[in-house]
Amino acid sequence: MNNRLHLIHLLHLCARIVPALVIVGTGVQAATFTWDGGGADNNFGTTGNWDTSSPTSDADIIFAGSTRPNITGSWSWSLNSVTFASGAGAFTINGGGYNIGGGGIINNSGNTQTINAQLSLTANQTWNAAGGAIVLGTAYLNAGGNNLTLTGASSITLGGQVGNVANLTLSGGGNRIFSSTQTLSATTLTASGTGTNTFSGQVNTTTINLGSGTTHFANTGTAAQAGSGGINISGTASATFSGNVAGGSGGINITSSGDVTFAGRITGGSLTLNGTGTTTLSGNGDNNISNTVVNSGTLIMAQTGGGDSINGPLTINNGGTVIFSGDNQVPQWETVTLNEGSTLLLGDTTQTIQHLVITGDSIIDFGSNGSQLNIGSGGITLTDNITVTIVNWNAAAGDVFAGANPGAPVVNVQYADDEGNIYATGTWGGGYVTPGTPVPEPSTHGFLMLGGAIGLIAWRRRQVRG
Repeated sequence: MNNRLHLIHLLHLCARIVPALVIVGTGVQAATFTWDGGGADNNFGTTGNWDTSSPTSDADIIFAGSTRPNITGSWSWSLNSVTFASGAGAFTINGGGYNIGGGGIINNSGNTQTINAQLSLTANQTWNAAGGAIVLGTAYLNAGGNNLTLTGASSITLGGQVGNVANLTLSGGGNRIFSSTQTLSATTLTASGTGTNTFSGQVNTTTINLGSGTTHFANTGTAAQAGSGGINISGTASATFSGNVAGGSGGINITSSGDVTFAGRITGGSLTLNGTGTTTLSGNGDNNISNTVVNSGTLIMAQTGGGDSINGPLTINNGGTVIFSGDNQVPQWETVTLNEGSTLLLGDTTQTIQHLVITGDSIIDFGSNGSQLNIGSGGITLTDNITVTIVNWNAAAGDVFAGANPGAPVVNVQYADDEGNIYATGTWGGGYVTPGTPVPEPSTHGFLMLGGAIGLIAWRRRQVRG
């Protein structure tokens, strides 16, 4: 009997505690306030403009309807989230400052929503342009060291300086536009959406990860600077860098199937290609790339202004192609290595390098209008019994392959036209390589003694400078 009384007493006690727990639990949830524009003015803080009263601290606010869409802003409001309902008109919030919490900003309306106010983030959050666009005006966005994700099918535009972001993630199908020319600072920038991302200002990060979509770093001064994490372009991503780029200690690593263009100068870091797309170096002046490895895909060297595309050794591996689209793209003191399965297209240019190493079956294409490949005192190092295919050799056009082979391996050589048809074969032994002999005009051997070749390059450079 006593046990039964104890059980009844325990049940009564639980009945009192459980409602109290429910009350405590619901008390920490943010209150929701919906704009109806019923007040006497357009002020954000006017009580009559909300369905109940003006928002309390850390509230979830909803803009609905289209009454009083031009809102006069206020300062020091702390909100958990801002949502534009599916039927909302085009709202504009003018002036003031707001702290935005973990609920972020959501636009479910088909209309563009504009916020001309200074925003500070107090928690990690997502802005979702699920319906129409979201536009933040020229006011400063201070992320407060928090993560920010921009997503949704429509565009999101940030018109002012963006600073102090931990991880900035750009996802979804809409365009992400950073139109301010001021610096954007973030620890990590990640692009994983299918839209186009545009940065008008300088981007300073530790790591840049581009996995999809197209990203334009449009600043013609310094476009992007990375640190220890480097610049990593993968998946299907494409990118253009209009200004100078620093790859940092992490280097520039491209595994993408998309195309990447560096139209400024690369001021630091290594360059490694493992993708299937085309990477183009087309800036003005010297690039300071410490080491370049083309494992796959295509690298076009088109640096102008007398500048070198790289400032270190160049290695081309199986499946990799390098195209020269300007004279003397590699410093004269550097080494170029052609490993098994590599392709080098001279592109009707003149190149002078210190040392050429050919370790496996590879292709050297001289183009259609005369190319020159001059090897300095390092000479040509050849691996025994490999096959080197010389494409488009034409001594009459001025093709030159000048350099000494210091060893004595026997190398098979075959000559092909621009359609890949083999029209002659031969071998190279020790001494100078002489690819001119098998061509239709055997009287022109098509190679110059090394000293003469270097002299010709010097003459050409004087002509360009003049």
